Amino acid sequence: MKKLLLAVLLFATKSLFAQEGPDFSDMRSWCLYGDSLSRYIFADTAFVRVSPDTKQAPKDTLLLGDNIKVLEITEKPLTIRGLKGPWLKIEYTKNGEVRNGYVWQGLISCAQLRRGDTKFIYAIERRADSVSFENKTADTIRRFLVRLKAVQNGNLVAKIGFIAYDDESANYCGAKIMSGMGLTNVQNMIVITFSGEACGIPTSDYYFAWTKDSMFVRFPDKTNIGDADAFYHSEEFIFPNEKKGQPDLVVWEMNEEEATDEVEKNGLYKMKTTDKGRKVYQWDGENKKITLKGK
Repeated sequence: MKKLLLAVLLFATKSLFAQEGPDFSDMRSWCLYGDSLSRYIFADTAFVRVSPDTKQAPKDTLLLGDNIKVLEITEKPLTIRGLKGPWLKIEYTKNGEVRNGYVWQGLISCAQLRRGDTKFIYAIERRADSVSFENKTADTIRRFLVRLKAVQNGNLVAKIGFIAYDDESANYCGAKIMSGMGLTNVQNMIVITFSGEACGIPTSDYYFAWTKDSMFVRFPDKTNIGDADAFYHSEEFIFPNEKKGQPDLVVWEMNEEEATDEVEKNGLYKMKTTDKGRKVYQWDGENKKITLKGK
């Protein structure tokens, strides 16, 4: 529970900083804040302009995985693949020379992740909205397609995509690299997190195995929600190398609590468990598959 509250507060702080600049809601998950930020080029090819304008001829070309530093977020907008975002002033090195210029925000990564000579590069690639109908009334479900790429020595080795909702839980996006967690033929687990800035907003973690033969495999997701000592929905995974872990099994456990009318000595309402859940997933390291055990 304490870990969940800490995560909510951390994401809230970062998101608030991210909103200090010009407001481009489609691009808020990049969380660009601070004086200067190191990022990778996310697009296969990114043209650098002398000013924030596509009418300007490119001064340089940067490629997937190239290192850049964000110096400034401009107020000049550009819409590509349904995403409206700003031009960024960046610093980069070309032919041994430090240069600067302008690129559109959607061409850079959300953060920098690296293990050895492998760069893990992710960002929102495009809008992926869908439409549902109820009583002949159309309702747009706002969503993003997020892409994760692995790049080694400037070459794209693997990529995988997933859908994330464009709601309050997309106000922050972060990621981390874990060990192989004791799973056979897995080098690392990559976790991409989308979260919000207030209580009651889901924090969603998307898991991907990075195998020893350089493949991405999508794992089950997990979601946590906390609402200020009123309600908690907590999901956790137990991997093979963790306490109570079992070889090539990933255990998902869920717990829900809600406040009662009783008040504890610290002035907070006493919580009671209202629901629990447990699932066991089997990892097949040879065939690179994870399946729900018993199905």
